[in-house]
Amino acid sequence: MADNYSYSRPYAEAAFKMALEDEVINMWSDDLKTLAIVIADKDIKAILSDPNIQLESSAKLLMGFLADSNNLKIKNYISLLLENKRIFYMKEIAEIFDNLKSSHNNIRIVEVETSLKLSPSQTQSLIDLFRSKYKSEIEIEEKINPNLMAGIKIKVNDEVIDLSLQNRFDQIKQQLIN
Repeated sequence: MADNYSYSRPYAEAAFKMALEDEVINMWSDDLKTLAIVIADKDIKAILSDPNIQLESSAKLLMGFLADSNNLKIKNYISLLLENKRIFYMKEIAEIFDNLKSSHNNIRIVEVETSLKLSPSQTQSLIDLFRSKYKSEIEIEEKINPNLMAGIKIKVNDEVIDLSLQNRFDQIKQQLIN
């Protein structure tokens, strides 16, 4: 999985550079997300993997899913990914692109994993806390994990704060074993 991100990074950075130059970052972001969803479909994967189908036909197929199916830069970008056999890394490319977009806009994405949905006041408290800590705008991505039992896991970039009950049980278990 880490390799997928390593292979994807140069392509995401190139896409971001083009989007930034043309001032169409949001459009590229939307298109890359759409392509990631489309390419995840098993039938589309089968078509894109078929060596009997021309790359031009595959590019045309993918362009058909986009709002602006005549955008030459995105078409050339898709063709490049197809030629270099990187089209199946579209999910990672879209994620890296969105991280670059967030950094450019001075926004940090905070992934919050809880067993129950946070209340609006809890969400706002987290936003305020991280806004003051990181001196940037904060967007909360909430994930509900019923297996978490209780507590919260927070991920900001590579930093993970695990305040879950499961983590505490694991720590006690380790202490008892040692």
